[in-house]
Amino acid sequence: MPPAVVLDACVLVPHPLFDTLLRLADAELLVPLWSSEILHEVERTLTGKRGLSIAAARRRIGHMNRAFPAALVEGHEHLVPSMTNDPKDRHVLAAAVHAGAQQIVTANLRDFAEPDLRGHGIEAIHPDHFLLDQLEADESTVLRCLAEQRGDYSAPPQDTAEFFRTFLATVPQFALAAQALSGRAEP
Repeated sequence: MPPAVVLDACVLVPHPLFDTLLRLADAELLVPLWSSEILHEVERTLTGKRGLSIAAARRRIGHMNRAFPAALVEGHEHLVPSMTNDPKDRHVLAAAVHAGAQQIVTANLRDFAEPDLRGHGIEAIHPDHFLLDQLEADESTVLRCLAEQRGDYSAPPQDTAEFFRTFLATVPQFALAAQALSGRAEP
């Protein structure tokens, strides 16, 4: 069974990264989880920092919820006060605990210190390391998902190098490893 992972808002905002994570979920390499609080943070960031319209941000979140209706974690709010991690991310850990997630995929590891996770059976993992783990566990599926993703980016089309460059700011090790393996897999 694939791992249940809470996807923090910071990994759901950058388009190539969020697209890859959800394609891997669609391929059943992970079970994605998020809360309404996480989705509100995604919307605020997309509209406030990324310049998307409210309608476009809500459309994206709506697509996510329709594609993964079981991803929405509810009923965890009572756990928030008992979490000891960074106060602004206690709702994320509470959602993970309530849902029985194994991991929280986040670029904000400092907000999820190991002592705060101890006893919950949850690991906070950077998306770069998470995707490298997925690549190691099921290289062919990950590379297939990436090839499909690249193929879907047709306006404008991207060559392999351009496609993987879009990942360098968020998951550089994964981008380099996947690009090298993709080049090896091409005829």
